[in-house]
Amino acid sequence: MYPVLSVSPRDRSAHDIAPVTRPAPMLGASYTGPMLACLCLLLFQTRPIDSLDSLASHYSIKVEVVTQAYLWQGEGYKVVSDAVPATDLARYTPLFVKEWSLYPVSLMAKARVRRIVIGSNIRMDGQPRAAVPASDDDTLYYDATLGAKVPHYQRIVLHHEFFHLIDDRSGWMRRDPDWAALNLHDFHYGSGGDKMREHGSGELTDKIPGFLTPYGTSAVEEDKAELFAHLVVDPEFVKKRAAADPVVASKIKLLKSRLAQFDPDMGEAFWKQMG
Repeated sequence: MYPVLSVSPRDRSAHDIAPVTRPAPMLGASYTGPMLACLCLLLFQTRPIDSLDSLASHYSIKVEVVTQAYLWQGEGYKVVSDAVPATDLARYTPLFVKEWSLYPVSLMAKARVRRIVIGSNIRMDGQPRAAVPASDDDTLYYDATLGAKVPHYQRIVLHHEFFHLIDDRSGWMRRDPDWAALNLHDFHYGSGGDKMREHGSGELTDKIPGFLTPYGTSAVEEDKAELFAHLVVDPEFVKKRAAADPVVASKIKLLKSRLAQFDPDMGEAFWKQMG
């Protein structure tokens, strides 16, 4: 989870979520000429990703927008959302499309991303959440309203929560002795991200050895997600921290190595996009 400015799968009901897209049709299926089919495929591949519709088609996932009060009941928890105001959706869509488009298509299958739900005023068990990675339903919930006037915050949330899903699929999420061993010998993580809700806990700092934000100290999974998100969104700050902090540098090395093993397309080519 990410600080707020501060399951049993359930099929989507037609009355509570309106899908933004439909699955793309089979390319060239209605044509008999192989050259024409190839041309259609080429045109599809070069189509710009400039909307939720084109993003969903490009990644072969569902992208849905909450249009009425929504409830998803998991095993031991529930996620609720209000309908997304049109103004918030209009503001959030270009940000989301640009940030998500950084990821390779191959990562969707590796991380088993089936669906993205964009809502408003999202809560999990009554607690406000900027996003919820529901790994048991292969779904990511994102709040388009929370932090609507702070794009940097929404960008961090997007990548932070997606990394939780990647981390979970990798098997390292909450028990990671190799990562924890990189910290200073007298450091101990807190009791979890849901317990650290103080204002400013997600602010970047150079005052905590081995960490980019206070929130990263709350749990090993939050430490990793914070590092990943800021590597994507604030690469220059992270580079400067790594140059002065060997713990941060060693964490970056391990994180990038693991990502490249998880999906080779998350290697150096991915990081070059960040400059």
